Amino acid sequence: MQKQEARKIKLPKIVAVDFDGTLCKDAYPDIGDPLPYSLYYIKELAKDGVILILHTCRSGELLQAAVDWCAERGIVFDYINENVPFNIERYGGDTRKIYADIYVDTNAVNPRRSFGIGEFDENIGIFEYAGEIARRELCDVKCLCPDIRAAGKCCDCDVFLVYRQYHAAHIAAEAAKEKPPTSAAGGS
Repeated sequence: MQKQEARKIKLPKIVAVDFDGTLCKDAYPDIGDPLPYSLYYIKELAKDGVILILHTCRSGELLQAAVDWCAERGIVFDYINENVPFNIERYGGDTRKIYADIYVDTNAVNPRRSFGIGEFDENIGIFEYAGEIARRELCDVKCLCPDIRAAGKCCDCDVFLVYRQYHAAHIAAEAAKEKPPTSAAGGS
């Protein structure tokens, strides 16, 4: 009974965020110029109540400098290079890899995100449509990084990819609501 009740509790999403090259331009060990679109995105996630984890290779004074830099820009992390306690308990121990629902990192590659949502790209049309929405809303109107825009890569940045995924998930959810229910026996 206790396990069944635990499943009903909706836990907040966990977002692990890289620092160098993601929140600021990569200038390690120094801190590069801010990347406004990434800072904006992380602040929006924080408003939605996600658990934010700073997930970086920095340590010691360099880590503290990054934490302070983020705080000065209005981003306060719930955890720094550590797993959320309920996941440590849930999985019976801690691991070196930070568990998260979303990883925000400029070096991340996710084939499903890049080539479609769904196990077998069954929703590729939705994904392409979401890309057009994201391009119109982000790249054509709100692109905040002149370097990326000048390089002609506005629709290749991490924020675009995450924004496209966001729209694709919403489009897919709306499409699922519109499908007529089928009976368990397979009839109508």
